[in-house]
Amino acid sequence: MGTYWGAHFYEMKGGEMTKFTKSEADKIQLTCTPTHVNISTFLGQEWITYTFKRLHLAECPMGGFTDIDDTITPDIISTYYFVSALKVINQSPYNSAQTINWLHENENNLFENATESFDKNLVPKFWIVYYGVMTLSMLNSSPKDPGKIVEFILNLRQKNGSFMYQGMDLTPQSVEILHALGYNLSSLKETKKYCLRKFQNLTPPEEYGGLQLMGFLFNFIGYTRCLEILGVNYTKTQEYWSDVQFIDNLSKNVGGIIKSGPPLFIVAKLTQLLREYDLLNGSISREIYSYVISHELPDGGFNLFGKDYGEFQGTYYAVTTIALLGKRPDRKTIEFIHSWESPLGGFAFTSQNSCGSISTYQGVYIAEKTGIPINKTRLRMYLEHALRNRWPYSQDNPAALDAIYLTYRQLNLTIEPNDMEYLKNETVRLLKFYLTHKKKDLLMDTGWRYLIKLGNSIGVKLSPETKSRLINEVLSMRNTNGTFGPPSNNTAVVLYQTENAVLLLHALGYNYTNETTAKFILSMEHDGGWGAPDIFNTRGAVKALAYMGYCPKDVQGLISFVYSLKYKYGGFLYYRGDKGHGSIQATYYAIRILELIGAVN
Repeated sequence: MGTYWGAHFYEMKGGEMTKFTKSEADKIQLTCTPTHVNISTFLGQEWITYTFKRLHLAECPMGGFTDIDDTITPDIISTYYFVSALKVINQSPYNSAQTINWLHENENNLFENATESFDKNLVPKFWIVYYGVMTLSMLNSSPKDPGKIVEFILNLRQKNGSFMYQGMDLTPQSVEILHALGYNLSSLKETKKYCLRKFQNLTPPEEYGGLQLMGFLFNFIGYTRCLEILGVNYTKTQEYWSDVQFIDNLSKNVGGIIKSGPPLFIVAKLTQLLREYDLLNGSISREIYSYVISHELPDGGFNLFGKDYGEFQGTYYAVTTIALLGKRPDRKTIEFIHSWESPLGGFAFTSQNSCGSISTYQGVYIAEKTGIPINKTRLRMYLEHALRNRWPYSQDNPAALDAIYLTYRQLNLTIEPNDMEYLKNETVRLLKFYLTHKKKDLLMDTGWRYLIKLGNSIGVKLSPETKSRLINEVLSMRNTNGTFGPPSNNTAVVLYQTENAVLLLHALGYNYTNETTAKFILSMEHDGGWGAPDIFNTRGAVKALAYMGYCPKDVQGLISFVYSLKYKYGGFLYYRGDKGHGSIQATYYAIRILELIGAVN
């Protein structure tokens, strides 16, 4: 174990911080272009509009931002469930025609290539076909080539009349698809017999909960629907009346079922059966409604898996249950559904990554620079929580702590005295930790400069002796060609270490402006950027050059490179050819690059 340098390695200034001022580092901006414009003019209002939508969907329910997920590319699973949810309340997507066109465009591959936002290996092709056909049916449309789909389904038929796919019995769903496509079902004689046998073999469970109840609910509803489509009268069977008796008893035990905390899909199926058999009295309806509404999340959606954000399945089952009870979901839920509509047609795949302080700061920065409104009250609540719990980042990650402080400052929010004291104490702890354990990582661990910069901003500064030792240590690692760190054939690592060295020296208060170092960084520019080129390496290089007072050698090429990464549906990509759909981090880096060279205000 090492030891930190100096008995007193830092100096702490007293006093309360009530007003934020921009540090000298924040004022770094070169004049590399003859003119500069505002960001909206540079990026375009349409881009701002798309970014607004995507940034809004990236807001976490409890405050803060996650990264911008792909909220543009339509997903067939989300589309099916959201269209279904709207259907039960007699609504349709705002862009129904475009949704139909999108489904038709993907029909040649049986809708399969419409699920890029989800792991195709987890979704069998049959279900993709089912979602596509049934969504078109709900939108009063049909496939352009129904014969191809009918052929696909009929190839699944077995000698006993069942329809099997990858070991799964999907007979009810297959019959439903064929019915939607107008196929003559009278030829499915063996299927009629098979479905009737399956229905007669249903056994009501002995208890009103667990997997047996779930199996009964889904199979009873599935096979009765299948038999109705096939024109088979199942109500005269002895087994039917036994099932009806169980359903009647089920209605008398709704309270116990609800108290057990069942998932929303169980509640939806239970409500459907009770509604069909006229067993929904006022008391039962109120109990079910209260249970479902208690699961509504701050964003207006519902989640089937207990997460804190709305998603398509949970929302569908909740809306379906509410509609079966003769009520309507609230305005927030309906707005949540429509918010996921893609401008390309259909609905995007709902997902939510972990909110973090770094993505939150970057999201706030983007919003404020582009004029996108944000909820400061909810952000303050998030920051107060994140200050002490910086998950998903480590408590020893200075960048996460610095991002929290920067967000307060960006929003011009005052930090409460107790929180400021905690922030200072954490900065002291991390300084000690880094000085003790991270001395060998001066050039590779960017936490050094985040930590020192944070300390400078809040009055926790390194002592002159410690600061001098660190400066000398960094300077001792400079090579004759201006680079920093051990000689290496890996130019990416050399560039990374050199950029970090420049930025760390400036954080330590050393005005490093070495011409040889600048020439090295300048020489690494190609195709308008650095690295691949990519936005990450380009931002680091431009920032290092800005601190040394140098403009890139090809300013117009740099601007063109950054502009080429603009994703037309909001956000920026990391590199040309990136298969992503724009992200908060790449967008933040792009805006900062343009600001550093003076291309935008």
